[in-house]
Parts: sequence; C-alpha cells; structure tokens
Amino acid sequence: MKLSFVSTGYGNVPLGLFVQGAKWKRVRFPILCAVIEREEGLVLFDTGIGTRIEEEFRPLGARGNWFFSRVVMRTEFEPARDALVNQLPALGFNPSEVTHAVLSHLHWDHAGGMRDFPHCRFIINRPEWEDAVSRRGINAGAYIREQFEDQGLEVDLVSTDPGRPYLSFPASHDVFGDGGLVIVDVPGHAVGQIGMVVNLPSGKRFFLTGDSFYFPDSLEMKAPKSRVMQAVVSEGPESAETLERLWTLAKAEPDVELVSSHDYRIPGRFELAPVAYE
Repeated sequence: MKLSFVSTGYGNVPLGLFVQGAKWKRVRFPILCAVIEREEGLVLFDTGIGTRIEEEFRPLGARGNWFFSRVVMRTEFEPARDALVNQLPALGFNPSEVTHAVLSHLHWDHAGGMRDFPHCRFIINRPEWEDAVSRRGINAGAYIREQFEDQGLEVDLVSTDPGRPYLSFPASHDVFGDGGLVIVDVPGHAVGQIGMVVNLPSGKRFFLTGDSFYFPDSLEMKAPKSRVMQAVVSEGPESAETLERLWTLAKAEPDVELVSSHDYRIPGRFELAPVAYE
C-alpha cells in the first residue's frame, strides 16, 4: 500500500484568518486529496475541486461560496490542469481504477470531484450526509448539494463503532477490515467530519485530518481558527474538543503524521505526487 498527495489547486489567505492569534501575512496553501494504492485498486481521501465548479457556483445559493473562493481564498484552479481526475493519468494512475473515495466532509472544496468518479463507491459518515442533504438556501453554507445529491452516485453511509476505540478516539470504523485505513470522528468544522489513519506496510502512520485545523500552526499552538472564520463556516463547539484531542495525540504519538487538507508546508514538509509514501 502506498500513499500520495495531490493538490487540486491552491488558495491564498492571511495566516491570521485561519489561525487565531497569528500574524496576518498571506500564505499560499494546497487543496489536498490523498491517493492510496491498494492491490484491489485506488482509494481517494476527498476529491478536491472538480471539473464542474464554474457551473456549480452559478446558482444564487452558491454565490457566497463563489465570493469566498474568488475574493477571500483567492483560489487558483483550472479544471483541465488541476481537477484530480485530470491529474491522475500524468501521475501514473488510471482514474477507472479508483474503487472507493472516503469523504472527510462534503464542503465544496472536498466533494467537488465526486461526479468526476461516477464508477466508484463513496464512503461518507452518516451524520455528515444527513446534515448536508438537509441544508437549503442561506443555510447551505459551504455545501453545494448538486455535487453529491441525486447524481446516481454509489454512497455507502457508515458510522464509527463505539466498541472499537482507536488511538485517542472512542470509536472507529475499519474501512476494509484489514487495519490499513481506519476512520475516526473529528466533528466541529462539519457536523459529521471524519479523519482517516493510513497505516502503511513500513509502519509509517499518516492521519488525514480534513479541516479539523487548516494550518499546522493551529495544532502546534493549540489555536482554533479565527472567530471570523468559525462564523463563516458555522463551526460547532465540538471543534475545540477535536483540536484538543488531536493536540494530545500529536504529543503522545509523535510518529503519527497529522496532515490537514490545507497544510501550507506542502510541498516541503511532505511532497506531492509522484512522490509516494509506503
């Protein structure tokens, strides 16, 4: 089993917007997906921004996300170049070999590529799905339901098992039952957000944490997102508990590499594909 990171575009924001108490210098950061190579096929963690984003931003209900993408996040994205489905062949992957995709949560920059992989099965936390499909109008927030609902996609709704504690988490779900990919709950940024631990054959462990924290500074300083950003994405009070749990884990298990979906030290801290970790 191997793990690779792919960036489906980049954003650029003041550091202090994403990390409470940090300086307001602008930093450029990736919009990450992970590709896991298994003997049975490829597994994705998130799908990034997809090929249809321009048309998905057009409806009135999505204009807030369009504004955030263009004005606040200053997103750099070209579908032909940056959409995950279009990058995979150049990286040596066949998109048709993607069998499963685990979604950390269903915000537009994580679920945007779902319709680009209509043949695969999408693994989504049941509370996240139920919350996302219930949202309408101004309550839609960072969700664009056209990306994931009523598209004929194969969706497997899962729940973590409280009888299976894992690391510092009280419940978990083993995706394939072999200990290679293990899901845990990291709520707050989204109601049903999940993270996934990738246990590589070498013994290396990567914890893909979604948007539990945006930048590594948050984890190192145990600092939440700015109050402005918490309000923009409607973060719940669970986000503080999740950050505390991840901070504690980082101290107790320093060999576990915690990687957020927007770590601005990538490339650098870790490298993007075609570099692979095994």
